[in-house]
Amino acid sequence: MTEKDLSGKGLSEKVVFIVGDHLAGSSPSPHLMSLSQLLSGLRDGQVREPWPTLVPGQGIEQYERGIVRGELRRLGLPESILLDIPMPELLGHSEVHKHNPENVLVAGLHRVDENLFRASFRISDRQEMVLDHAPSAHVAGMVITELVRQMSLAVGERYLLRPTGVSRRFILNSLQTSFSKFLLPLPALIEYRAENLVRKGPDWLRFQGHCDVVQAGVTAASGSMDMVVMDERRAARIEKRQFLEVMPLLTDLHRFPVPLPHPLPHSAPAPHPVPVPVPVPHPAHSPEGVHALDSA
Repeated sequence: MTEKDLSGKGLSEKVVFIVGDHLAGSSPSPHLMSLSQLLSGLRDGQVREPWPTLVPGQGIEQYERGIVRGELRRLGLPESILLDIPMPELLGHSEVHKHNPENVLVAGLHRVDENLFRASFRISDRQEMVLDHAPSAHVAGMVITELVRQMSLAVGERYLLRPTGVSRRFILNSLQTSFSKFLLPLPALIEYRAENLVRKGPDWLRFQGHCDVVQAGVTAASGSMDMVVMDERRAARIEKRQFLEVMPLLTDLHRFPVPLPHPLPHSAPAPHPVPVPVPVPHPAHSPEGVHALDSA
């Protein structure tokens, strides 16, 4: 980072987005830098009048903002150059099924009309997929896929299911994602439309949904999911039945020796034939489709 990145002629109007170290990658723009780069620039005296405007991006939450403000105070710089942008509240475990709040990606969920829902994309610099991914200047595709999943769960839990006091399980039938543009580690909006709702009793629901991730008014990625929600006991019976169907096929693969890659001499006994396992389809992929799940 050079001196002109944070100070210099005409930069009183400069806007610099600050993002978490794991989210910054190698930013090609002087308008986006990591938290560590900012702190280094502050300590090197690169911030002076006319002041830039520092905008918290993804990965800069209350804790990180406190670090920046503390450094500004220590250096006698105005804390006001760091914008105090409100952060929408993250959703909880009951809606996105994540135990660690650092792995939650959906915040500020609200209903727009009967089938349209909106939320904000919010990601921690310590999110599990961010920590275990090659650094880049955009949000990884697998994070967006998880975002679509969490948004679908949240809409289902908060708005589509009826409270019955019965434990229920979400079962994924299909998931598709497509990418139009790189999603930058900056504010983005999530729009979700629920479609094709089918109810069979109070504890069985099938629904599909389409999700758009919009940044600066442009759709960066889209996804769709087809899910079934059912009584946990029914889901457990289906899981157990399929477990018991597949396990013998897998154990048979290890009960018989694997054929050698070259023919055996004529005097050697032929090995036992290796049984060919018969694939057990996912209920959603059976000829009956997802309705096979309702027959358990």
